[in-house]
Amino acid sequence: MTRNQRGFIFIALAVAGYSCLPVFTGILLDFGLAALDIALWRYVLATPLLWLLAWTMEARGAGDASASRLPRIRLALMGAMLAVAALAAFVGLDLIPAGTYVVIFYTYPAMVALIMLILGERLSGWGWFAVLLTLVGVGLTAPDFSAGLSGDNFTGVLLAIFNAAVVSIYFILSGKLLRGKTALITASALTCTGALVSLLAVALFSGIQLPPSPAAWLAMLGLAVISTSLPVFSINKGIQLLGASRAAVVGSFEPLLTALLAMIFLNQAMQTIQWLGGIVIVISVILLQTLGARQTTSVVPNPAGD
Repeated sequence: MTRNQRGFIFIALAVAGYSCLPVFTGILLDFGLAALDIALWRYVLATPLLWLLAWTMEARGAGDASASRLPRIRLALMGAMLAVAALAAFVGLDLIPAGTYVVIFYTYPAMVALIMLILGERLSGWGWFAVLLTLVGVGLTAPDFSAGLSGDNFTGVLLAIFNAAVVSIYFILSGKLLRGKTALITASALTCTGALVSLLAVALFSGIQLPPSPAAWLAMLGLAVISTSLPVFSINKGIQLLGASRAAVVGSFEPLLTALLAMIFLNQAMQTIQWLGGIVIVISVILLQTLGARQTTSVVPNPAGD
């Protein structure tokens, strides 16, 4: 299996995990939990799971010596970025339709490509065409875009743009900080720890609500394991293998998968135009994978990541 194929698999796993997030979130919102409650408890549960996995591997002799050389403070600060992104997402989804939010948020592959262009990485012509197809595809997948720009939804639109920008920066920083590193479970645990500490600091001033029932705790556990621990590790590994630009475009499978899960679990039927958008997204990913991205090395990061 090639490096690109392995990277695609890891990003696909991350996408599968993150695509379940609206399902778990919808259940938890129905239980009366607020955005901060959901964001905090997901990391309260996910962070120990990742540390337990890292320590278990180390105890069995399967650990990685490079864990001691990880840029721990910077990874924790990246976790704070995840916390900000999570809060922006949960609040924004309360202000504008979910489909509209997805359309705006999934401009982040183009943001990544533009930022990386400034930093010295180049996409090929086919890579840029794949980015364009991605934007078209997500627009078709969530056809209620115009509805989300009317009325009092401007704050929600700004939050979606802000969320996309934060995730774009996260992709790029992750690719640089973890270049050449192999202790990605420990790195993921450090990132989640940063997110948890940041959210705890906010909760000290605003308060926090416990999930009110065993069913709510079960949904929260699903959010923590399936939509947090798994994708945080997988996306770090996928970015390391593919690079930030290509990983971002491959990750654009998520709107289609999210729509499918919403149809199955939340009774939100997909329209024909959404299926068309999903096909366009698939084509964009295939183009990116088969025709590739051309990168330059005008800026050579420190391979030690320090």
